[in-house]
Amino acid sequence: QKEEAVEIDGSDGLVADFGSRLAVIITHPWGPLGGNMHNNVVAAAALYFQRLGVSTLRFNFAGSQIGRGNRQVKQVEMAAKYLLFGLNPQNPPNYLLLVGYSYGSLIAASASAGIPQCVGCISIAPPWSVKHWLLMFNSNYHIRQAQSRESLPRLMVLGSRDNFTSEKNFLQMVDRFPSDYTTGAMLKGADHFFFRRERDLMDVIGEWLIGNYPQCNGNLRALANLDFSIRLEGFMVTKMSDEDKNVWGSVFDICN
Repeated sequence: QKEEAVEIDGSDGLVADFGSRLAVIITHPWGPLGGNMHNNVVAAAALYFQRLGVSTLRFNFAGSQIGRGNRQVKQVEMAAKYLLFGLNPQNPPNYLLLVGYSYGSLIAASASAGIPQCVGCISIAPPWSVKHWLLMFNSNYHIRQAQSRESLPRLMVLGSRDNFTSEKNFLQMVDRFPSDYTTGAMLKGADHFFFRRERDLMDVIGEWLIGNYPQCNGNLRALANLDFSIRLEGFMVTKMSDEDKNVWGSVFDICN
């Protein structure tokens, strides 16, 4: 299934529609330093999930990205609405997984609070040591937003040689999230950019997916069409209420 060009809030995007019940949104590093949807980690994550038969969407953040991050969070929410209500009305996904890399991990984590269909959030190389500068001293707000989804499964991955965030800082931030639902992982020898370590990074993600979603029965290809609303031991319930459906439906109509 080839990716097709789409537009999200006036910015370019690429979507691959497999008609799966789960879809993945992937967000990129900070634009002023060259981050975009074609970044090696973003592209690797998109290809990884596509090979599992999972629909994916990656896009370029709107604007200069020099600001407090609120517009970018809204853009992730728009991307979610597009997948849930606009991409394939006859066979839409029911659940979303957010995958953010670097700056995009801060945005995706914050956006998870406003997307009831989000069943998990993966933060790759979160730049916590420089978060205040990237978000114009608004980072604490975005962290509180992320923390508000207390039972949301989260994976946080950092290279042991990360260029921006120390292992100590990383582990301190991991500890600020509920331990029952949060996994922190260090990839030995990798830096912030994961060049030639993309496969190792995807292996870490795969292990986490199998461990956190036991419905897979060890088969990652089962992810595409799992029913995430079924409660298993130690697993969260994620089911959209009628109120959520009405709110999200009306917002989608306004945005389009």
